[in-house]
Amino acid sequence: MEPVIFWILSAGAVVSALAVVFFKKAVNGVMSLLAFMLVMAALYVLMGAQVVAFFQVIVYVGAVLVLFAFVIMLLNLKDASSSIFALPPVATAALPAVLLTLGMAVLGWFVLQDAAFSRAPVVLPPAPGLRQIAGDLFTRHLLVFELASVILFVAAVGAIVISRKEGDRS
Repeated sequence: MEPVIFWILSAGAVVSALAVVFFKKAVNGVMSLLAFMLVMAALYVLMGAQVVAFFQVIVYVGAVLVLFAFVIMLLNLKDASSSIFALPPVATAALPAVLLTLGMAVLGWFVLQDAAFSRAPVVLPPAPGLRQIAGDLFTRHLLVFELASVILFVAAVGAIVISRKEGDRS
């Protein structure tokens, strides 16, 4: 079952990474980057690295991508064309929905085929090392953690300064 989930997630990663490159609008590119990072977090969970997936979601999706979206919307970029791709708008909207629906249907089919409802539930042990990772992050690597927050703050202030108009002093 894991290989099927892996290949579905890998295909999602490739499609969303290509969408980052091929979308015309920057906001759509950031949303595709969001999809890519969430798929990567799911792949980390599949590999058994739940802590890495947690940090992927918190740091990259929760901070960096929000900053990207904020900067793009603050800059108010206007595009000449209204279409995302060269496809008609209905096909552009329907294609991801159809692919997602088919992927979920295939995934559900394999899960139901592999399910053994008579077995006792599997109890997973707690993830080892979470306390140690948190301790290292806030003691030994505290300077790097704080420098990352300062860099993100400087980037946000820089985006505000760049986006201001010449005569606007507010």
